[in-house]
Amino acid sequence: MNDGRTKFEYLQHPFFDKERMCRHHARGLGTIRRRQEHEAQQFREEDENVGVTSTEETEIGEIRRCAGCHRFEPKFASSSKHFVDVGDSDTGRCVCLACCRTVVTSSDEAIPLWEKVLNFFEGPLGLITDEDSITGVSRQSLKSIPVMLVGLNALNDNMKKHSEGVHYKSSQIMTRGLCLSEFCGHTTESLGVTAILCLSGLPSDLTASILAHECMHAFIKLHPNFRYGKHLPLMVEEGLCQLVAFLFLNDGLEPCDTTAKDDSIPSDAKLRQYFMFCIETDKALYGQGFRMAARAYAEIGMQELLYYIALNRDFPPMDID
Repeated sequence: MNDGRTKFEYLQHPFFDKERMCRHHARGLGTIRRRQEHEAQQFREEDENVGVTSTEETEIGEIRRCAGCHRFEPKFASSSKHFVDVGDSDTGRCVCLACCRTVVTSSDEAIPLWEKVLNFFEGPLGLITDEDSITGVSRQSLKSIPVMLVGLNALNDNMKKHSEGVHYKSSQIMTRGLCLSEFCGHTTESLGVTAILCLSGLPSDLTASILAHECMHAFIKLHPNFRYGKHLPLMVEEGLCQLVAFLFLNDGLEPCDTTAKDDSIPSDAKLRQYFMFCIETDKALYGQGFRMAARAYAEIGMQELLYYIALNRDFPPMDID
C-alpha cells in the first residue's frame, strides 16, 4: 500500500560505517558533482542499507562531502556541526569539523610538513643525502623546490598545462598535488623541478602525504638513474609515489590523538587510518601500482626496488599467494 512514503537506496561510506546518504542527494555542485558521482561508484551498496523515509526529497537538497575524509555533511544537525568552506567559492569545497582541526591553508603552513617529508626521505627511506652528489639527490636540491598551496582552479589549470595526462587514473575524488618540471627541448631529459603544488584546505596528515607523493615524483625527475631516460610507465611511477605516501603516513609522522571531544566526528588517528585506507583500496591505476610496489618493497626494500626499476622500468615479478 502506498502511504506517501518514499523508498530509496543509501550510499554507505566505505570506511566510516555509520556514514550513509541517499544516492540522489549525495552530490555536490559543478565540478565537485561530477567527481563525486565518479567516486560514488566505488561505494558499496548493501541490501540492509535500503530504507524507507517519509521526508520529501526536495526538503533535503544536495548534501556536501568533506574534501578531506569524504564524509557527508549532517544536513539536519545544529549549525555548529555544518562543514566549513575552504575558500574555493565557485567549487563548493568544504571540510568537516574533524578535518578542520588541522586544516592547512597557506604555503607557510606547509613548510614544516615539507621538512618532515625531507626528514623521512633522508632518515627511514635513506634516499637522499646532505651532500650534493652526481650519483643521487641531495636534501638541498629538494628543499630548494618551491612548495605552494593553491586552490582547486589553479591546480587544475596547471595540471592541464603540465601534467601531460597524468593524475587522472585514480579513483580519488580529485587531483590534490602536482610536481612541475622542465625538460630539455623536445627530449625527456629533466632539467629540474620548478615547483610542487598542493591543494589547500586539507587536513595536515593528508596534506603531508600529498607532499610525500609529490616529493617522490621530484626525486625521480632529479635522480640521474631516471632523469636521462624515457618517462617511467605511469603505473610504475605513481605506484612508487603512493607507496612513499603510505609509508610516510605509517612511519613518518608523530603519533596523533586517538580520541575526539565529540563522538560523532572521527579522531585524528581515525582520519590518518582513512587516508591510508584510500591508498590501499584504490581500484584504479594508482592503486594497482601501489599494491605492486608494496609487495616488492616488502620483499627487497626500497633501494633494491628503485635499482631494479631504473634498469627494467617495471616492478620485479613477485609471487602472489
